[in-house]
Amino acid sequence: MGLAWGEKTIMRCIRFRRATILAFVLLTVGELIAQDANTQNDFNRKIRVKPSATAAKIGTGVKWETSWDAALEKSKATGKPIFWYVSTVPGTFMDRKTEIDRYMLAGPFSWPAIVDRLNADFVPVRSNPTKDQAETFDLKPYKFVEPGFLIVDAEQKVRLRIDHLTTLHPIWIERLIADAFPSKFSSTDGKDLARTELNKVWADFAAGDDSITIPTPTGNDAFASEKFLLAGMIAFRKGDQQKAKEFWSKASTMQPDSPIAWKAAAEAEGFGPFVRGFEVFSPLPEGAYRSGIDSVGSAAPLGTYSEPELWQRGVDFLLGMQAESGGFFDSDYDFGGFDSLPNVYVAVTSLVGMSLLESLERLEPSRHESVRAAITRAAQFVSDDKNIALQDKDEILWAQAYRVRFLASLVQRKFGDTTEYQAALNRAVKGLEQIQLPNGGWYHEYANPFVTATALTALHQAQKAGGIVDTQKVERGLASLSKDRIDTGAYPYSSRNGKPPSKRDTIEASAGRIPICDMALWMWQKLDDRQLEKSARVSLDNHKYLNIAYKYDNHTSTMAYGGFFFWYDMHARSEMIARISDETARRALAEQHRKLILDLPEIDGCFVDSHELGRCYGTAMALLSLAELQ
Repeated sequence: MGLAWGEKTIMRCIRFRRATILAFVLLTVGELIAQDANTQNDFNRKIRVKPSATAAKIGTGVKWETSWDAALEKSKATGKPIFWYVSTVPGTFMDRKTEIDRYMLAGPFSWPAIVDRLNADFVPVRSNPTKDQAETFDLKPYKFVEPGFLIVDAEQKVRLRIDHLTTLHPIWIERLIADAFPSKFSSTDGKDLARTELNKVWADFAAGDDSITIPTPTGNDAFASEKFLLAGMIAFRKGDQQKAKEFWSKASTMQPDSPIAWKAAAEAEGFGPFVRGFEVFSPLPEGAYRSGIDSVGSAAPLGTYSEPELWQRGVDFLLGMQAESGGFFDSDYDFGGFDSLPNVYVAVTSLVGMSLLESLERLEPSRHESVRAAITRAAQFVSDDKNIALQDKDEILWAQAYRVRFLASLVQRKFGDTTEYQAALNRAVKGLEQIQLPNGGWYHEYANPFVTATALTALHQAQKAGGIVDTQKVERGLASLSKDRIDTGAYPYSSRNGKPPSKRDTIEASAGRIPICDMALWMWQKLDDRQLEKSARVSLDNHKYLNIAYKYDNHTSTMAYGGFFFWYDMHARSEMIARISDETARRALAEQHRKLILDLPEIDGCFVDSHELGRCYGTAMALLSLAELQ
């Protein structure tokens, strides 16, 4: 995982066929696939939904100019600045351009207040920069990570520049624009009694009140679609994702010419920003509204949240994303193909379960009941072998390895019915061992040392929890991993199988995966304590190569780092540091690494590393990383 998933997109240059999935299926696709996982073929194709006619209208409430030249001419004529939405840039490394564009169109560009503001006070233009414009406005890979926008005056001077937009919060975006450009547009909408009452319901929803009820729409209700949209969001947060879809479908038909109706259709069809976890409404501290000005994109300004607040907010978000089945289905990581998605869901659910388990030691006792219930549901989901796609050859390693770790954690913590979890752990261990390659290594999409290390660390934890582990398989895995370790301490991107290292197998290129690989060897007593400290320093010293890939949905350089590697590598580094025996060195390295993590929360106190893995994965991995550094 970065989950280290997705590498073959570049490394093997595989061309995926596009799959058109019926819109009404996508919201519950996680559960549907999980039920039929063992009968799936290896489709090796991506999910790319075709929106319905209603959902296809998202974002069209904004009166976009279609070309930069037309927008510039209009800006000069009216004196209004240009609001330039940039969904992608030339030469981008971003893979999921369509998906993130839809998050923006169904998110901020479908909220009436933002739509009205852009139409009244700006000349909005939706166009991707030409090569010349990319030079003029510095819209280049690494320097501008899509999606984002620029506000440019008639003299083509940039007045505001925002990129790295991942967490979409309507009020935050409104404030971001308003603080830079006070509105000249006067609206009486907020004075309407019905609007005021509905705003109160929105505020209660944002504050986490699960007891709120939605006023029943009347025949001529101007807010009918909005009320059903909100009702769907409340149902979704309570775990009833099917009911949410029904409300959103209703909202899409109540006022079919409304941007809210178009947004609701996108949510019902499974590609809206809310259902995918990117659009949030939680109350923000005043300091968070400086995001985009005092920080990069949707990252919170430094010091906005304390570590206890990050645990509180992270858990709140995760609980609101869990389905009734116990699973977490926000990720659309389909690089391994349609049939691999069940294993993605099991892996993410396992990681979320592990983070919730850690949260019990950090939250107030009043929170424990709801968290324990969520952990139990997650454990039941990952324990059910029907939710594993056994025929998948791409992402099954992550499902088996991470559910081994989650179940082992439950047994070690004596959580719930340990007899049941012990039995499930042994089944998961067997499943992990069964996918070992003849040469002793493991694979995800292809054989490589970091997945072998992931399997070995999972088996080590399983053994400590009393699981039945085949030590011969462990020894074969260790032999494979040791062969992949280069004399410099580096590891190749894919297993060498006895071949000499290439020029690309450098410390800099492998610094992200060194912690998980060396830690696996150390756990099984193949490396000494001194090597852990050395490897942790190497990883931290080369963090810049990993950091540049943050929020990209693909590889970003010849070193093969990618956004999906980010939290995978960060978590392994945390685990390695926690195991350094020299207390002075451990504390110093832990503080250095902890600071990197605390610089990364989004505006709402959650975390992400790439769009396709999702914010549940990012938040869980960040919290697990912090937990290791206590």
